Amino acid sequence: ADDEREEELSSIKAIYPDELILDLHDPFSASIDILIAPAHPLAVVFPHPIDGAPPTTLPPSPTSQLGAPQSIQPKRDIHNLSYLPPLRLQLTLPDGYPSAAAPKFRLSTSPPWIPEKLLQKLQNEGLGLWEEYGREQVLFSYITHLQDAAERGFDLGDSQDTGLELSLDMKIGLLDYNIKTQKKVFDQGTYDCGVCLEPKKGSSCYQLPRCSHVFCVQCLQDFYNNCISSGDVNGVKCLSPDCGQEKEIRGVRRKKKPDRLLTPSELLQIPLETAMVQRYVEMKRKKKLESDKSTIYCPRSWCQAAARSEKYPKITDLTQITESEDEASDDETAAPEKAVPEKDAKPKGAPDTDRLAICEDCNYAFCRVCMQGWHGEFVRCWPRDASELTEEERASMNYILAHTSPCPTCSVPCQKSHGCNHMSCFQCKTHFCYLCSAWLNADNPYEHFNQEGRPCYQRLWELEEGDDGNGNVRFNGIRGAEAAAQRAAQAAMDIQNQEMDAAEDQGRAQPNHANAVVNGFENLQIEDHQIPPPAPEPPAPAAQPVAQPNRRQAANREPRENIRRMPRMLGQERAAHGGGGRYPRMEANQMGLQRFLQLVRDDEEDEWDSDELDDD
Repeated sequence: ADDEREEELSSIKAIYPDELILDLHDPFSASIDILIAPAHPLAVVFPHPIDGAPPTTLPPSPTSQLGAPQSIQPKRDIHNLSYLPPLRLQLTLPDGYPSAAAPKFRLSTSPPWIPEKLLQKLQNEGLGLWEEYGREQVLFSYITHLQDAAERGFDLGDSQDTGLELSLDMKIGLLDYNIKTQKKVFDQGTYDCGVCLEPKKGSSCYQLPRCSHVFCVQCLQDFYNNCISSGDVNGVKCLSPDCGQEKEIRGVRRKKKPDRLLTPSELLQIPLETAMVQRYVEMKRKKKLESDKSTIYCPRSWCQAAARSEKYPKITDLTQITESEDEASDDETAAPEKAVPEKDAKPKGAPDTDRLAICEDCNYAFCRVCMQGWHGEFVRCWPRDASELTEEERASMNYILAHTSPCPTCSVPCQKSHGCNHMSCFQCKTHFCYLCSAWLNADNPYEHFNQEGRPCYQRLWELEEGDDGNGNVRFNGIRGAEAAAQRAAQAAMDIQNQEMDAAEDQGRAQPNHANAVVNGFENLQIEDHQIPPPAPEPPAPAAQPVAQPNRRQAANREPRENIRRMPRMLGQERAAHGGGGRYPRMEANQMGLQRFLQLVRDDEEDEWDSDELDDD
């Protein structure tokens, strides 16, 4: 008769051809690795990697009446693992098995993440099954029993408050095994791409870690490269149309969560080229700088980079970015943390006295108020007004006012290229009307154009071909007021030109008379012969004998004399206006210093003459 041990091992080998490994030295010994993939991810807790663990108890407070120490909860590092290192079963069938001798089982894991007491319990359960089955063949039933226990996670995650606590030296091995096993299982499967709808192997696809939606790598690369190249950073998100939407519960419609953008690390895993990911990071930061009204830009015309910012630091290494900056704002359920006042925090309501700004590209130091070179904290300055704008700046401002409509939320100028007048802001996604810049309800934005009595009634498709600024369309709101002001200014200029032309024509008709307006009287005529002669020149003062200066003194005398006379002249001017006759000499030096800062701003500091600030 055939040996029952050999027959049972042959049957197990046929069921698990790849998993069961027979011992070459002992034909009745074998080992098998049981995959551990819990139905629900197992919570594994690791201690925080810090030098010197904090105490678990605090000494009693001197003012406390109770002498019991106050316990504190140390921070925990929790990871939900879907795959853990396998459970290895080593079995030996001795002589007399199965009726006379019990099988020998030994369980182990590497690293030893399963507690030793649990392993001993599982081994005893195998012997119990052999007794329960009447001392018959029990290998297949025992392997099935271990697989069921592995699917439950060996009941290690029943307590959600604690989880499975392991030592820190196992963290890297367990996390690495979980990631590699997930990738291996995913590559072996077949999935339908959510874009091209074609079945693809997992090795040719990518699964987004947040939402688990699957797309083929080619579709993701084409779409994301196009978005980043065109500057649409808001499009670098999950391509599933229903991603982020929540189902209605008992007729209650919940608000859709904001779209979460992909992190640079996810784009590199797809993979995208490093240069493209770098452009994505820079454009995302540029968008945030432009949406922040406190951003200051370098006043140099050839630079115009943003000033250094602690809120949006300049990114030079992609490996420094591990998570999306939008995750904290997207979490609607997170409780707001209490603000902890800083030691040197500015008091509430105090003005912002930090006027120094430094360009992050050219390192130019300037004042954020007057936009001039840095002049120190104790120099008073004022912001520039419209009269100080350059011709190029005025032309840009006039073009923006004439050809764009501002967003009612973030005030970003928007220009329509084609389509209807229902606009969606590229910066903040606000729905508004292009004709009057009014807010529109996102659920029914076209109600604004269907209400009688409104200025935009039945005007949805005006400017369908785009806004060319021809002035043939009537705008309302801010842009309408600006257009009305420009028309009024143009009309006033036309009237003035007509009056000047009429005056010139009248002057040609009466060459012997000159019309004058004196204190509001327009009809006063003065004959040419009645005009009084000009006053004679005053006599020149007598020349004082002075010593002849040398050539260097003669060259420097004029600017120094002007500097000496300037405070006196300014003091006289102030006295004439009721401000007193005293004027500090320091203001003259400040004017010279301002001229030097202007030369530095224009990269012309080599033309500066330091003698202009001399006292003598």
